[in-house]
Amino acid sequence: MDNQKLVTLITEEEIKAAIAKVGSDLGKTYEDQQLTIVADLSSSFIFIADLIRELPIDVTIQFVTNPREDEEVLIDLELKNTLKDKNVLIVNDVLNKGNRLERLYNLVKNEGPANVQILNLIEKNTKERNIELESTSLFKIEDLFLVGYGLTYKESYRGLKGIYSLSFEE
Repeated sequence: MDNQKLVTLITEEEIKAAIAKVGSDLGKTYEDQQLTIVADLSSSFIFIADLIRELPIDVTIQFVTNPREDEEVLIDLELKNTLKDKNVLIVNDVLNKGNRLERLYNLVKNEGPANVQILNLIEKNTKERNIELESTSLFKIEDLFLVGYGLTYKESYRGLKGIYSLSFEE
């Protein structure tokens, strides 16, 4: 790890403020209703934990396993509880090309929810995106390699409180 360089992109304070705002907004949208969050457990659990603490409404969570772009989706949508007629928020860590997100969205839609919204922690500015799903992103950044706040490089850096770009020096 000696040749790795971290550059702060988003501070812990910026993340907290953005999550508090979106939590308040979602609370107003779904006032007196239940919201079901569907999310990939491996990389978004920190984001989800912080988000649900900011939601002033009843929330249920359905975690899924959503592998890399070239792998089949392994998903826990043999749901213990159906999504039919539910308000669903798909929580996504980083929107890159969007293939995984689109597959997850389609699987959720097939369950017949009342509505589906998508919340991305980060949306990367990439020309390779090939989906047109409407979503909300807390942060929009350039297409960099990111770590921290649940995002990893070889399973390291997950516990950093901010989000950083990771580069390698020779």
